[in-house]
Amino acid sequence: MDRSDAASSLTELPPELIYSIFEHLDLWSLKAVSLTSHRLGEMFSDYCARRLVLSIRDKRTRFIAHPSLRVIAKKVEEATILLESTKRRYRRVHLDVQYDPKTGNIDHMQAVLDKILAVRLMQDLVELKLELSSVSENMAVQLTHTVTKMDSLKELVIREGKSNNPSAVCQLYLVNRSLHKLTLVYIWPGTINCPNLRSLEVVAKIDVETILGKQYALHGNEEPYWKLKHLKEFVIHSQFVEHETVSGNSRKQTVAYRSMFYRHLTQLKKLHIFFFTLPDEVLQAIGESCVQLENLSVAHLLSSNPELLRSLSNLVNLRQLVLSGSNCSVSFDCFCLPYLNRLLLINCNIDWPSLARLQSIKSLMIKLEPSNVNQICDLFVGHMRQLRFLCLQFEIGLNIRQWYREIFAALSKLPELETLVLQTVVELDYLQEMVPLEKLTRLVVYDTLPRGQPVLPVDVAKRVPKVDRIEVPSLEQFSNEMIHHFGSNIFVA
Repeated sequence: MDRSDAASSLTELPPELIYSIFEHLDLWSLKAVSLTSHRLGEMFSDYCARRLVLSIRDKRTRFIAHPSLRVIAKKVEEATILLESTKRRYRRVHLDVQYDPKTGNIDHMQAVLDKILAVRLMQDLVELKLELSSVSENMAVQLTHTVTKMDSLKELVIREGKSNNPSAVCQLYLVNRSLHKLTLVYIWPGTINCPNLRSLEVVAKIDVETILGKQYALHGNEEPYWKLKHLKEFVIHSQFVEHETVSGNSRKQTVAYRSMFYRHLTQLKKLHIFFFTLPDEVLQAIGESCVQLENLSVAHLLSSNPELLRSLSNLVNLRQLVLSGSNCSVSFDCFCLPYLNRLLLINCNIDWPSLARLQSIKSLMIKLEPSNVNQICDLFVGHMRQLRFLCLQFEIGLNIRQWYREIFAALSKLPELETLVLQTVVELDYLQEMVPLEKLTRLVVYDTLPRGQPVLPVDVAKRVPKVDRIEVPSLEQFSNEMIHHFGSNIFVA
């Protein structure tokens, strides 16, 4: 078959299949394919537009002030002109229009946004990300109308930089039939009615869980405002702080509302709860109702019951568990989850011998302290036979060379270990105690002490047995590593 015949055969394929093929080609190969026929050239242009992002976003840190309203308004106006005149079918738009409030008022910003949101092309977007300084009532109404008309929208992110009234529910009503993923940062809408919504992530200064649970309590388990029973993924970063003067009865009512909320999320497969104490009653509600869970991350378990994990025994499909923070000892004796293979335990008082029951674990992150070195060494000797990825976070007080010698000796008993991550090594020379590990092919050393002294892979290689890959990652690289294995970088020190 010559080149023209190959091109002819390719053009006869359905567009969805051609786009799938494009996903596996590099840029140069894509360009070569686009030159073989007029149809493939058009599909290549459309494919690039789907992947390209029209972005108005300045690279800045939290220590750098936002630009003036005049600067932001000019960028939005230029983007509006581009969208009105371009032949490219942009599918993804990211508008960071946060500005210094001293340089203008919100009415001016809304007038500028109204123009770009009114562009016909916006209705065809697949992804829209909005970062706003604040959301007025009029702006919420405009966003409500815009989102409702977006028939192809799959992902929506709305971030309010600084809310004037963080305790209030805003006048934003999110109604969209195509939306799959929604992220809300410091903004909570008055309505969520998206029948195809699968993933919801919330960063909030208000008690969202209680608000949602109260909805079910007051309306006979119905959802007049926020329709979320069909969610597959729910992630919440709560910065709500309960006032010290709240009575005991009010706390009990809050726990009851939170529990009721999770009892309605029976379709969940992924649940991450961060920055919020999790009472035993709420964990029990999750274990009894969210029985399809495969991925669970919780922070700050609040319980006096050492067998608090017993309530998770119903989660027979659970494959990943992250626990960060507990006010009591956590035992795994009452814990039987046959498919659990990824486990992260940080800032928890663990009954280490009970962890030996979890023979299915393949990825593990734990914190080493002087008080648990011997127990963890015993755990590695004769147990954890399937462990392939291990991240050890060293306590700064673990500063005796003998402890490192004992730990590395115990690691030699892990027959399948392929990747070893060492975080916060007190002294680089302590790595000289490392013994050869039969299947280890990758060693990652992050955040060595004393901080401020640059460490290169060659510095590590001089001190350890031969390993195929030695990495000394940056904070961003290490965070991505934790996201890959445990779904979040929130526990990275």
